[in-house]
Amino acid sequence: MIVACVALTVALGGGSYAATNTATLSKASVKAAKSNAQAAGPRGPRGFRGPRGFRGFPGAKGAPGAAGPAGPAGPAGAAGASATALWASVDVNGTLVRNKGAASAQKNGTGSYQVVFSQDVTGCVYSATIGGPTTTVNNGEISAAQLPAVATGVRVFTFNSAGANTDRAFFVEVFC
Repeated sequence: MIVACVALTVALGGGSYAATNTATLSKASVKAAKSNAQAAGPRGPRGFRGPRGFRGFPGAKGAPGAAGPAGPAGPAGAAGASATALWASVDVNGTLVRNKGAASAQKNGTGSYQVVFSQDVTGCVYSATIGGPTTTVNNGEISAAQLPAVATGVRVFTFNSAGANTDRAFFVEVFC
């Protein structure tokens, strides 16, 4: 036990003596100690590192990069068909004034008209507006619907502002 205590005292005392008494150490031994401490190897400058820890969370997304150059223009497409394929302008007497694709127009009664087109319009949408081929501005109301039992026909009703049937000039459009 005495031997162990003496060995411990010498070991601790010798290291303390070297650390406090650098004036007695040679410059070559200090230089060698520094180069050994800075050597890169499997243990590195501080000794064995131990197992690697868990990977951290990803950082924030960086700023987007600059836009690239524009690509070449594609080939031109073919011209499409007109959206309004069928239309008619009808006066107060039920006369067809102007049209595209309309076969006939007639007045059936006060404020009641029918317009027959050159093709089936049962699967189409109808739009009608009060107005005529003149510069006169007309007021009133209008309604358009499929003409019963006529696949190519549209019926149109015109009204005054009070809602009573009244003869009015109108435009009707058919979108298929």
